[in-house]
Amino acid sequence: MSSMASLDRANVLLMIDDLCLGGAERQLVELAKGLDKQRFRVLAVTLYPGQPLERDLEGQDGIRLLSLNRKGKFDFGILLPLVRLLRRESIHVIQPFLSPATFFGLTAAVLARVPVKVVTERCGVRRDTKLGENLYRFVEDRLTRFADVAVANSQSGADFLVSRGIGTEKTRVIYNGVNAERVTTTEAEVVTLRANLGIAAAPVIGIVASLTAPKDFPTFLRGASIIRDAVPLARFLIVGDGPLRRELEGMAAQLGLADSVVFAGHQMRVAPFIGSFDVAVLSSCDYEGCSNYLLEAMGLGRPVVATDIGGNRELVRHGETGLLVPPRDPAALAAAVLTLVDDRALVSRLTDAARARFLAGFSVPTMVRQYEQLYEELLQRRGVRLTSAPVGRKTNQEMAAGVSVREEGSQ
Repeated sequence: MSSMASLDRANVLLMIDDLCLGGAERQLVELAKGLDKQRFRVLAVTLYPGQPLERDLEGQDGIRLLSLNRKGKFDFGILLPLVRLLRRESIHVIQPFLSPATFFGLTAAVLARVPVKVVTERCGVRRDTKLGENLYRFVEDRLTRFADVAVANSQSGADFLVSRGIGTEKTRVIYNGVNAERVTTTEAEVVTLRANLGIAAAPVIGIVASLTAPKDFPTFLRGASIIRDAVPLARFLIVGDGPLRRELEGMAAQLGLADSVVFAGHQMRVAPFIGSFDVAVLSSCDYEGCSNYLLEAMGLGRPVVATDIGGNRELVRHGETGLLVPPRDPAALAAAVLTLVDDRALVSRLTDAARARFLAGFSVPTMVRQYEQLYEELLQRRGVRLTSAPVGRKTNQEMAAGVSVREEGSQ
């Protein structure tokens, strides 16, 4: 038997298309920042530069950030520079997020003979995909046979991997982790925000999501029309931006909701917005794996109505930690929201259970620790042992001590 090689620190390369304000992008940032820098050197690589979350990594000890400056979707010339980068930096572990970063990352890792290759699946289901996405996924699924592990952020995502021919022995589930700052706000912040938005005294039904087709905002808006008919003072707060904004603003006007819906756009700090919701809604019809937004709403003690799709059902247990409704069903969504608006005892029971579930296993330290253990396990398979001892981290309960949320019933 060959002897085990010793290594003080492993070089980890995390790769993604860009660092825009998205869920997968935020998880990469949290992982890069959270990895024990006594044991892991982190190189974060993007295909395209210039996005907001880069600021969260710039100047961080133990993290280097660089971009391959891809020129467009037909630019495959970044592959050889990436291979050279992997060799020059002696990368031990590569973990790409999303397409096409996964295609480039895995291909380069195979060519550069990177010891440990981790695939990351962020979706729990993909029903409506474009030709380009299907082609990348076809190639990535075949490249995955060269990977050590495919990590999904939900069991639904792991099942999705298996349905694509990736063996169960290669799949793992590591749920998303949410930073304490993302579930921390104060009653004063919430009161001020609601006043500034002109929704101080109204029941507020809100959603935080990119304005894209998989989030199914038409169902949210049609449900809002039903809710507004039953509760004329109800207001609807949409936090996020995207290519469908103008179309959705027009739809809100056509439904007679122009004075009832507030489009707040992208927000770097979303906790006060979520804290202002009387009901937090997620109307997704596709792609949903482990929703950061649902976790944040649960951590902030907001009652949740979510569509029964992908990984949503793993976070929101119907009647226990929230309410689930069928996708693309505005009437069911509206009925669930109105139930929560009317039944404060139910809200209290659901939110207490949801917050307890959040604190039990969805913190950043929990997520990072699981990835560190995975990296170490895979390195040992390759005959490499990390010699430095892991550092201690806050428990979920210690993290919870810093969380402050609006009291139930306050406006």
